[in-house]
Amino acid sequence: MSVFGGEGQSQGQFQKSLNRVFIFYGVGFAAFVIALAVLEQMGMHRDYIGYAFLAATVLLYAGIGVMSRTNDAAEYYVAGRRVPAIYNGMATGSDWMSAASFIGMAGTLYLTGYGGLAFILGWTGGYCLVALFLAPYLRKFGQFTIPDFLGARYGGNMARLIVSLLPSWCPSFMWWLRSSALA
Repeated sequence: MSVFGGEGQSQGQFQKSLNRVFIFYGVGFAAFVIALAVLEQMGMHRDYIGYAFLAATVLLYAGIGVMSRTNDAAEYYVAGRRVPAIYNGMATGSDWMSAASFIGMAGTLYLTGYGGLAFILGWTGGYCLVALFLAPYLRKFGQFTIPDFLGARYGGNMARLIVSLLPSWCPSFMWWLRSSALA
């Protein structure tokens, strides 16, 4: 049984539990940042503040993992389809607006100038298009990942294996193609 409830919990109970956990994490994060700011003002060295932030982050994610463990695929991937749209939207937005995206996009604009804007627009548009056109079919088919969908759709693990290898193969191939074109 996880801290977020189990299968016997009604939608209303789950919503209340989710709101309570969200508020708890929000207030806890704010208190943690304020505590670190106070410690910095008291003269705590920047390295120790960084270590404290790193340790707190790792412990927080470990705690979330332990408290919400499950053996059910639907619970793991989509929380049993009980999460309200506002929380799903916040999760999707935070995924898109991750530090890697911000740093990568800022670096692209800095390195390539105005031309890098095409990459950023493509990144954003592609994210929205995948969410709009691909996700409903995965949900309708009852699968959670593209390799799972293709493995079930085409029967067997060969399609699943090929699609699983594409994220590592495609960038390597593109790099090789670019390098050979420049040579």
